[in-house]
Amino acid sequence: MPLTSRALALLISFATALLPAPHAQAIVGGAYARPGDPLTRASVAVGTLVEGSDAIGLNRCSGVLISPDLVLTAAHCVRGNPLAAAVVFFDGPRPQRPPIRVAAVARYAVLAEEVPSEYVTRLSELSLDTAILRLERPVRGRRPIAIERRPESIPLRLRLAGAGLSGERAGILKTAQLRPIAVTRSGLTIARAVGALVCQGDSGGPVIAEGRGGTRVWGVASAVITREPPCGDTVVIAPANPAAW
Repeated sequence: MPLTSRALALLISFATALLPAPHAQAIVGGAYARPGDPLTRASVAVGTLVEGSDAIGLNRCSGVLISPDLVLTAAHCVRGNPLAAAVVFFDGPRPQRPPIRVAAVARYAVLAEEVPSEYVTRLSELSLDTAILRLERPVRGRRPIAIERRPESIPLRLRLAGAGLSGERAGILKTAQLRPIAVTRSGLTIARAVGALVCQGDSGGPVIAEGRGGTRVWGVASAVITREPPCGDTVVIAPANPAAW
């Protein structure tokens, strides 16, 4: 992932660009991230620099630390051949500088043909794949969240963290409870947010299960089902599938 001087300058400004503007939100509703929450301690904002026909743009998503130097996110957050990518961690709801650069990206497919047709017609993002980002250095002082490797049953509740966009503004880190309503044989989960709306920039946000086995990554938010983009109350979750990695 070659890094030009212009791209580097934009990358260094990534954390500043994520500082919340007045009234900016990620998840609409939900709860502001708590500093000691294992979910929010491991959650990141993912920024990629992409070159268009006449400008360099910054795309923002969410992700989660799953080992000291690996972040799980949605594949469409790093589609194409970005000029550069970086992640930013949070202290509670607020981003913390400096950003950590991404050294390599690997993408993995998730079968989506079993998603019921009534949902497919309202998907606001059609990529249901996942991606692993390898950071340029291991992260210290943050505890990764383990992957749920052998899900025996679907939890009654899941929890999502997202640092996406509300309207055109950069968001801050928030969490929302999710209630699963359908699961496909390939592991895609369709869930409804409880008292919240999830926005497109929350793509890649970690979805966790919490129980006697501790906190585990169930998957990542990969699509919002809505008639009024960029936000909706129904989310498609791509499974965290180590067998594909």
